[in-house]
Amino acid sequence: MDEKTRQEVALFRYSLIAPIINNTFSQPTQIAYLEDVCSKSFDVPYYGHKSYAPKTVKKWLYTYNKHGIEGLFPRRRSDKGTSRVLTDKIKEFIIELKIDKPKRSAKSIYQELLAKKLISYDELSLSTVQRFIYSKRLSAPRLNSKERYAFEMEYPNDCWQSDVSSGPYLIIDGRKRKTYLIAFLDDCSRVITHAEFFFKDDLQSLETAFKKAISKRGIPKKLFVDNGKIYQSRQFQFICANLGTILSYAQPYSPESKGKIERFFGTLKGQWMNLLNWDKISSLEELNSLLHDYIEKDYHQAKHSSIQFKPIDRFVKHIDNLKFIHSTRELDFIFLHRLTRKVRKDATISLKTKMFEVPQKFIGERVNVRFLADSLDKAYLFDDDNQLITDIYPVRKIDN
Repeated sequence: MDEKTRQEVALFRYSLIAPIINNTFSQPTQIAYLEDVCSKSFDVPYYGHKSYAPKTVKKWLYTYNKHGIEGLFPRRRSDKGTSRVLTDKIKEFIIELKIDKPKRSAKSIYQELLAKKLISYDELSLSTVQRFIYSKRLSAPRLNSKERYAFEMEYPNDCWQSDVSSGPYLIIDGRKRKTYLIAFLDDCSRVITHAEFFFKDDLQSLETAFKKAISKRGIPKKLFVDNGKIYQSRQFQFICANLGTILSYAQPYSPESKGKIERFFGTLKGQWMNLLNWDKISSLEELNSLLHDYIEKDYHQAKHSSIQFKPIDRFVKHIDNLKFIHSTRELDFIFLHRLTRKVRKDATISLKTKMFEVPQKFIGERVNVRFLADSLDKAYLFDDDNQLITDIYPVRKIDN
């Protein structure tokens, strides 16, 4: 199992325990939730269709509470040498059977392979057939978290909404540049936990905005977003899993499901953007400063028609019940990106064209590296059990 698949499995396991972590399950008790979940069959990355016993899900919950998302990674295989290879002939046979009868199960296909003596029990397992069907997207649609969002949360940070909106063009050094606004809104209070303009609507911009929102307003139990590429990135899913936040997606072509954040964008444009003199704004920093002033001094201080409260008043009313991250290092670690690199003979590795020094003992080995995408003044080495080994730093040529 490669690293990408291990990550997918960990995220799947997290998706089953997240409602317990955040106490957001709809069933009357945790036991009822477990019984409901364990009565279903899931299309699991790598493993194919599986159902689980309550004790398995409880074990994942215990492991997550002790080790975080890292504890949900499958253990690395210890059975190398066992034949798990599907021949081209068998692959074609499986594909033909699934196309002919899409609802046919992997188990029945496996039994037919045995009956036709195309395989034997010793050389090929049912799970191998299940994984092949999954990898070729021949199985039924995977269980996902897309839903229609038509209710209001009772407390701040129960759920945030986030979206990206096109911003104005700025003239920077004689060059016309488009801006993008990324915003996070608390469903209960309508507080804007953070909003910021960027020159790119990419993952790094999203991470920057989300990190600032968490730093200022705490951790949301749930984050409701659209199906944009940046929100569906594995890195962003891992960030949410590390936070204990459930990441939920709106149905395609369903703008009403994220209406609150859309209405904020409308209010912002009508009451603020349309009144600005854009010719006098000379930098992105100046634009964001003006935006911050409007949100904190006007939007948060005005009674919201839907809730009949000032957004900030409703938010701070329950602030003692909110969960914050007070350690900058802890917050940074949640947002770390992951890569593997082979250490060169001069005890260095390359990250985004920058060279880093690594302890001599790792020369010739592959190491697990983590780093902040927006700051390469430091990186970190982790072992295969996801334990921090050491900090590493860029090469200083003057020292060498």
